[in-house]
Amino acid sequence: MKKVVVFEEPLSRRYATPRLSFTYLVIVLSNSFALMVPFYFCTGTEGDFWLKNDTYRETPDIKFLYKFIMVLETASPTSDKTNEIFVSTMDSLNVLRPETYRMANVMFHEDDADLDGMFDSFTLDATVPLAKDEKIMSMQALLFFNFRLQKRVKFDMESVAYTSFDSGIPISRFDTTGSLMLRQTSPFGVRKYFSALYTEDTPLVDVIELSSTNRITDANIGNILEEYRERDIATDYVERYPIKYRALDTGENGTFRIEMKMDISEQEVLYIPTLVEVLKDAWVKYLSVVVLCWFLIKRIKSFAFSQNLLRSSVSSNHHPAMNSQLF
Repeated sequence: MKKVVVFEEPLSRRYATPRLSFTYLVIVLSNSFALMVPFYFCTGTEGDFWLKNDTYRETPDIKFLYKFIMVLETASPTSDKTNEIFVSTMDSLNVLRPETYRMANVMFHEDDADLDGMFDSFTLDATVPLAKDEKIMSMQALLFFNFRLQKRVKFDMESVAYTSFDSGIPISRFDTTGSLMLRQTSPFGVRKYFSALYTEDTPLVDVIELSSTNRITDANIGNILEEYRERDIATDYVERYPIKYRALDTGENGTFRIEMKMDISEQEVLYIPTLVEVLKDAWVKYLSVVVLCWFLIKRIKSFAFSQNLLRSSVSSNHHPAMNSQLF
């Protein structure tokens, strides 16, 4: 009857040598080489062996603070002088500019398309009435938001979205679409609690302080942006293909309209990894090289002992120890 193999095991050969021998020294050096070379290899090819900064992607929780400032510059066909129209949703700020303030129809809409509790887009639609001889030549608009990250990095801060145009011809409508993107010059630290950034500068427009000191210039868009751009962590409104519509001279009272749609998309966040992440990343780098080095060293040792290049005594599962000579 034909026999069937039901179990098998490899034949093991053992090579023994005294600790105070040349063979033992060679084995110790080769094993050390297999363990140390991967470390220097990873350091030399990857730059830093230890992970210092890392990134992850997160969709921020952005909410509109219902604060909006817009400044329009008009030109009159009968005069070379430019005038200013000031539009704002902050009543305490509007009373400080009675000569230039203009009441406007301002509408906001926040949309949560996927019903995850966070808004996916924001839309602004504002219409400003104009006199017959008022022609809009330039515009600056500033919107204020609360920007929040809550996964690995946890923080809140007040942020702004800025858009503008400057034209040589009268404009009656301005459409802009873009995204509010995180800008950071330094990585975040990972914490288990929420932290508020730039609390000493929040809010960016303190209407209570302005009313008490009557410092109207502190609420200028230029001054606000000058203070805001000094931050290491901020947001930038990145617009895509803004469209300007030329105003037609009808001889009647006109309007200026701005429509702004802002997408809230997933963003890349730079952070400082934790100790566990640093060790995990280093282990993966090291292990990917040490396996190859250990395999090569093992093949070299197998060849050296099988060809009697190193002095040792050989024993196996079926034979007693035999001396192996070096030739």
